[in-house]
Amino acid sequence: MERNTNQRVAGKALLLSAEEGEIIAVVPQFVLFEIAYVLDSFYNVPPVKIGDAIRATLTYPGVIITDDCSWLRILDNWPAPLASITDAAIVGVALSNNYDSVATFDRKLIRRMKALGVRSYF
Repeated sequence: MERNTNQRVAGKALLLSAEEGEIIAVVPQFVLFEIAYVLDSFYNVPPVKIGDAIRATLTYPGVIITDDCSWLRILDNWPAPLASITDAAIVGVALSNNYDSVATFDRKLIRRMKALGVRSYF
């Protein structure tokens, strides 16, 4: 299940910081759907375990789940300069709410976010 050890360690540290309330991690609701899809489709994690992990994450003091996603903001950045509608939504939420950064390991997205004035957490 480990594709990249460094990314796994960094992601775990981020989640632990949110669990301890050291940081505030704002997670758009659609990101939880993406996570569940990837865990199920690519890693064959049983749905019950995925549900348990999401349920636990929702209880972390530093996690806020949001469903505010402006379609106009998404369309400002999709299909160009961001080819992925999900990436455009993530960046749109960050821009709309003036969030400090976006936690992603996607190097192409990081370059494009930087051009849009959004920092990467990692």
